[in-house]
Amino acid sequence: MTPPPTKLIENAQWGVILAICGYGIFSGQDAIVKWLVMHDYQIFQILFVRSLTVTMISLIVGGRRGIAGVARSTNKVGLLLRAALLLSAWLCYYTAAKELALADLVTLYYAAPIFVTVMSIMLLREKVTPASWIAVIVGFVGVAIAANPTGRPEIWPALLVLVAASLWAFATILVRKIMHIEPTINQMLFTNGLFAIISSATLPFLWQTPSLFDGTLMVGLGFASGLGQYLLYESFRHAPASVIAPTEYTALVWAVILGYLIWQDLPTPTGLIGAALIVAASVIVMLGERKAKAA
Repeated sequence: MTPPPTKLIENAQWGVILAICGYGIFSGQDAIVKWLVMHDYQIFQILFVRSLTVTMISLIVGGRRGIAGVARSTNKVGLLLRAALLLSAWLCYYTAAKELALADLVTLYYAAPIFVTVMSIMLLREKVTPASWIAVIVGFVGVAIAANPTGRPEIWPALLVLVAASLWAFATILVRKIMHIEPTINQMLFTNGLFAIISSATLPFLWQTPSLFDGTLMVGLGFASGLGQYLLYESFRHAPASVIAPTEYTALVWAVILGYLIWQDLPTPTGLIGAALIVAASVIVMLGERKAKAA
């Protein structure tokens, strides 16, 4: 028996709030992974512990119903494609993390919201409001000002981040398409279970026994990732992809904060100006949606 479609509840303001919280948690994830790769842990080992943790959480929350839901899903091709995109994006992004500063890493990644906005028109045929376009532009300008690069990074890590951004954008569009028929817990269980299986095949060749602190970080990464994924998936249940896209810029604010706390990277005046523009981008989206509903 096919499960009933998941109801898509249009509440853009709530969707934006969920997305901002989710992206804040993902900034913490970026900082943890960067810390681990700088201490010579392999990407697949980090991914294995993280994905296994998220899978266990999903099993506890979803129980047998979650497993049955994945098994009965008629959208396995879509789930598999989305998982492949996310896995490729994850590997590209965090391979580059070892070579780039956290703020630079996040900044280069912010081609993704522009890709999402364009793809939402082409693939989802969503109507993109002027407020969404303005928010994307304002956010991108804020990213450029906040980065204020003192030198050009090596070309290959920069290209890897841009590839990751395009892959993530496509995966974001797929979330919006399959959210109509796939509950959030099913997506989390399928994606992270597949990640754990794939990455486990590499462990005999690259496993490095972590210290207690690093091991705790890896497991904590899984909890943070699970919560971030849940909030982000739920945000797409409440708002169009083109509305959610600009809120991703708020992650840069968190990147600046974490960069200072962990690596003592002091924010510059231009960084603060850029951060203000990034926050303003999300405010523009919320105000635009509120005005559209009132009209």
